[in-house]
Amino acid sequence: MKLFVVGNISAGKSYFIEKIKALLPNYHILKIDEYRKQYCDGTLEKELQMWDDFPKEIIKYEDVIVELSGGGKVANNIINLLEDNSFIVIYIDTDTKICIKRSKDINFKDTPYPKEFKEPIEETIKRLGNDFENQINNRWTKALKIIKVKSSDDPIKFALPQYHELFKLKAVLRNIKGSLFTFGSTGRGMMNNSSDVDTYFLTKESKDNLYKILSKEFDSVHIMQNEFVIRENDILLEMNYINDIKDAYYFYSTSFITNPSKTILKDDFDIIDDLKKASKLEPNKKEIVDFTVERLDYYVESLRRLILKNDEYKYYFHNNIVVHEYVRLKAFLKDEFAYNYLPHNAKQYLTEEEWKNILYSYGDNQETHYQMVRKMSDEIIYKIKELYK
Repeated sequence: MKLFVVGNISAGKSYFIEKIKALLPNYHILKIDEYRKQYCDGTLEKELQMWDDFPKEIIKYEDVIVELSGGGKVANNIINLLEDNSFIVIYIDTDTKICIKRSKDINFKDTPYPKEFKEPIEETIKRLGNDFENQINNRWTKALKIIKVKSSDDPIKFALPQYHELFKLKAVLRNIKGSLFTFGSTGRGMMNNSSDVDTYFLTKESKDNLYKILSKEFDSVHIMQNEFVIRENDILLEMNYINDIKDAYYFYSTSFITNPSKTILKDDFDIIDDLKKASKLEPNKKEIVDFTVERLDYYVESLRRLILKNDEYKYYFHNNIVVHEYVRLKAFLKDEFAYNYLPHNAKQYLTEEEWKNILYSYGDNQETHYQMVRKMSDEIIYKIKELYK
């Protein structure tokens, strides 16, 4: 992964990079001012040469963290060398006044800026600080994701290891004809440090050959039907194997993707129009609700039979399915369908009392528990049916 840390002078870029090292210890680090010290001599000629050479140095590395302000000709030269969605940008958002205050403690004379650059550092910071965020957003449009942070933030919450594994997956598949794209929270650009990485790979390559290729590069790879389950460094990547783009429509459409172009990492089949179409498909909420109601009612009724059979294990198992479907309906009551197959932060949908009543533990009175679960289910089924008549 190529990770660019950008921001104003004295915004705290180096400080943030030091914290990133713990998450990405094997990354090479390039800092434009360090490069300037090594190859420039204060002449404009050397500076202009550096603007061309520094970007070429970046692309030598698969995994690299790059520090620069993020503006000007050198940034344009870097961006021109990179493919769309091939890197991540971290923008350090620091107030201009703080940058000016910090800059007073830095000896900029050690950095060989050209003599033609006569603007005082304080004025440069003020100029850069004017609408800096929009400048970054408008310039670095090729980034898969621009992450806005404060230098004091803990980088662990920004899913950098997840993005590392995602770009590694792209690199592993680079020579396989296919289209790799994301969905779910990955596709929405909303991953956090506990997120799984959700992808589809559209290809004609055999599953067996893909398994051999992936197994050489990742710690653990398993195939479950048409899904590759990849685990590495405590990160879970799920790569759905498809031969027809329409097989991705359902989960892609229910992922509520707002920018399909930012879900594509590799595209040998020109799928952008298909993904735009899928993103506009409205999920049939009533159909989803009706199916969930049927499952909830079925498994609640199964509890009665299991009491008669004295099968406590199966009672426990079926009740967990009841809990799952009940939580889904609670989410639907709030018109939250983005995670309809597995509601996000599920605990929030039930009160402590509801959790206490619906969960089953070995040794609980099954008849008492069943009556409570039946009552809760009847109530929510009535509410949801009234809402989705």
